[in-house]
Amino acid sequence: MVESAFKKRFLIFMFVTLVFIVLLYLFMFQSNYFEIKTIKVVGNQILSYNDIKELAMIDYGMNIFKVNPKKIESNLLANPYIKESKVKIQYPDTVEIFIKERQIVAQVKYQKDYLMIDKEGVVIKKDDYNPELPVIEGIKVEKYQIGKKLNDIFEKSYLGTLLELIEGTDFCSVIKYMNERQIILVTKNGIDISFDNPSDINYSFKFAELILKDLVEKGYHKGTIQIIGDSNPVFMP
Repeated sequence: MVESAFKKRFLIFMFVTLVFIVLLYLFMFQSNYFEIKTIKVVGNQILSYNDIKELAMIDYGMNIFKVNPKKIESNLLANPYIKESKVKIQYPDTVEIFIKERQIVAQVKYQKDYLMIDKEGVVIKKDDYNPELPVIEGIKVEKYQIGKKLNDIFEKSYLGTLLELIEGTDFCSVIKYMNERQIILVTKNGIDISFDNPSDINYSFKFAELILKDLVEKGYHKGTIQIIGDSNPVFMP
């Protein structure tokens, strides 16, 4: 009798548990309570909201438990414009997407076209010549891959830092990469800036900017601001 009663209680327990699991499953995956109603995108300036949503491969009405944050992040990073991505799930119905985009800061000639790159040397796209972007000369390109760095020059030299410094400016037309130690900025106003193994490229660049502004205001339209090592810049007409 005791064994029979125990077995009966066990079967009742299993039945109740099974019913609970089924109801929980139906509530989680079949009800509209957990359908995505809000998709937030933060950090996009180049790519549109719809671009991000399509890259993430999610849409309104999807069940939020079917959303895989790591997969979405991977989908987003496959786009060359996206440098970083992070996805957060806010139950019961919200997905937040945070991204950091790459900015095109320069171009490198490749055969008849130009490779648009960011400050790290990552190729974002191949396109026609853009007169608003400086052209980097002195870099030999035999092959490239969209979304990948052209080569390690941007890390081995201070070229990457220099690109970061000129990001958002428009005074430079050509960047002449001579070697790892020497880089020349050809400015649009005729006064060039030659960096020769500067000890602090950030300080040297800001100092050169001030001199360039002063020279332009004084009417100079040719010459070179030369910076060698840790010495002060010298202007040579």
